Amino acid sequence: MPNKPHQNRQWIGHIIFHIDLNSFYPSCEEIRDPLLKGKTHAVIMTDKRNPTITKGVVAPCSYEAKKLGIRSAMPLSKALKLCPTLILKPVDLTYYKQISENVIALLETYSDTLEQANIDEAYLDCTNKVSTSGLTIEQYSLLMKKAIKEQCDLLCSIGVASTKSAAKIASDYQKPDGLTIVSPDNLQIFLKPLEVERIPGVGIKTEEILKSEMGIESIGQLAKHDVQSLMDRLGKKGIWLWQVATGQDHEPVVPREDYLSLSNEYTLETFTSNKQLILKGLTSLVSELYEKVNENGYEFKTVDIKLVNVDFTVITREKSYTSYQNKQECISSVVQYLLDKCSLIDESETTISATPVRKIGLRVSNLIRMEKKID
Repeated sequence: MPNKPHQNRQWIGHIIFHIDLNSFYPSCEEIRDPLLKGKTHAVIMTDKRNPTITKGVVAPCSYEAKKLGIRSAMPLSKALKLCPTLILKPVDLTYYKQISENVIALLETYSDTLEQANIDEAYLDCTNKVSTSGLTIEQYSLLMKKAIKEQCDLLCSIGVASTKSAAKIASDYQKPDGLTIVSPDNLQIFLKPLEVERIPGVGIKTEEILKSEMGIESIGQLAKHDVQSLMDRLGKKGIWLWQVATGQDHEPVVPREDYLSLSNEYTLETFTSNKQLILKGLTSLVSELYEKVNENGYEFKTVDIKLVNVDFTVITREKSYTSYQNKQECISSVVQYLLDKCSLIDESETTISATPVRKIGLRVSNLIRMEKKID
């Protein structure tokens, strides 16, 4: 049973989301080839690029394949015994990273701070965003899930808690397409019956020590265990595990040094092809975007705009500087230039025949910390 969502006023501490893109590699393949949806297929780690894949190891597979017992890291030969008709696709990391970047750019608009943990998962601290949205945490979560589905055609599982570790555990609690919200006052009740291996970072070796040597099967038992004995056996990791079990691991959400981009975007109230209206909307995004850049201590080289049409086709235009920039004018000054490079009907035209735009976005990328800048 998912934990009952709480109203924002009942939440004490940070509101941290963990977003897990379900069966990410196979889902990316389904975006490229919609005929794969609902079929048993898998991405194979192989050096072969031709359609006839004869060897390799299973990377993530579709949920239909999982139901037949096929798992990640399984040899292809074993997977084909379980499902002789398994559809095979060679891994395409370049393509998957492009899809991931699109999702991260979207998630940035929902978060105060974003930390990408992997190609298919991210932590978001949304404390301020949720508090000022006028929405409950559940409503905000569902809005995010809907946006990921509609704009990126991906399903995700979301966990929400007051700590990163609990949010991660919550996102794994219901898959696929799950939503589990664990309020601070319900955190230990939620964690208590779960197996210790549910904690992120507890691998086979640590699980064996906890269970076989120390008799600790559940997170609840871990929370009650003597901290000194955990430290004696597992060192600093023992203390951290106890903090996770008791909800006292308050590790902040911190952007990675190789953070991909920062962006703002929103859906227009009235869909339009009017260049001046779109320019006005893009210009209104500049200030908040620059605040993100400045607060995180970044400089940037690339500025781009994104226009999403009503038919969900996407137009992007970008400009890259030859050196790193850190002034707001370096964003605002290129918006008009980038918009002029798009195919839109000018305001002076009486007949608008272009496909109307439903969403606009502004992004900076090629980021680097100011103190680490090397030109």
